[in-house]
Amino acid sequence: MLAVPLVLALPVGVLVGAVGVGGLLLPAALAGPGGLDPHQAAATSSWAFLFTGVVALVVLARTGRLHRGAAGPLALGAVPGAVAGALVGGALPGVVLVLLLAAVTLGSGLHHLLGPRPVVRHRALPPLALLGVGVVVGLGSAMTGTGGPVLLVPVLLALGVDLLEAIALGQLVQLPIVSSAVVGFWPEGYVDVRLGTVLGVLAAAGAVLGLALARRVPAAGLRRATSVVLVATGAYLVASVAL
Repeated sequence: MLAVPLVLALPVGVLVGAVGVGGLLLPAALAGPGGLDPHQAAATSSWAFLFTGVVALVVLARTGRLHRGAAGPLALGAVPGAVAGALVGGALPGVVLVLLLAAVTLGSGLHHLLGPRPVVRHRALPPLALLGVGVVVGLGSAMTGTGGPVLLVPVLLALGVDLLEAIALGQLVQLPIVSSAVVGFWPEGYVDVRLGTVLGVLAAAGAVLGLALARRVPAAGLRRATSVVLVATGAYLVASVAL
């Protein structure tokens, strides 16, 4: 059953790079069809997103889209948030993690399907607000193994940040988030390094393509299709617990 997450890894990377939404699909596939324990699914997907984080950092550095001013406070808050999220997630029962992942997956999908269309703005958030956002996003991302962009992008959009800047910041912040999450999960032995590395290499290849597509292809259709998949995935996870 691990064939499902292996097949999904490349398109997940594309979606993470292009619209910042697809990171939910990897831990969901590992915990669902992949048959992994929910803790191991979150930890292993966090390891995999190390690869997409490194690739995003290199690509954004070359294109001059690092947004250092905003990335610093976000990362400063995300690191302790992610460590705490991994520790809390490791202590929670598996069924709670599955339901939490299902709630985030469904919520994200419904938000992008039914919520208002993103408005292009250029609002600069104060450092203290960015620090608080980083803590919350790090905590939630580490607990669910979703990497960071899937939670950070909608939060930044709601706060008035430009769409492309929000996507770029999501790529940058995922590296400190997943690094901290792995540190938190590691002592419990939840990280499957071999599987996570294979998934990470595939996802990183997809992220390169996704980052290139982000400025060339209208994201509305891709975001809508991804949202439908997220809703279906969330419903599947709820059904897997109920049955």
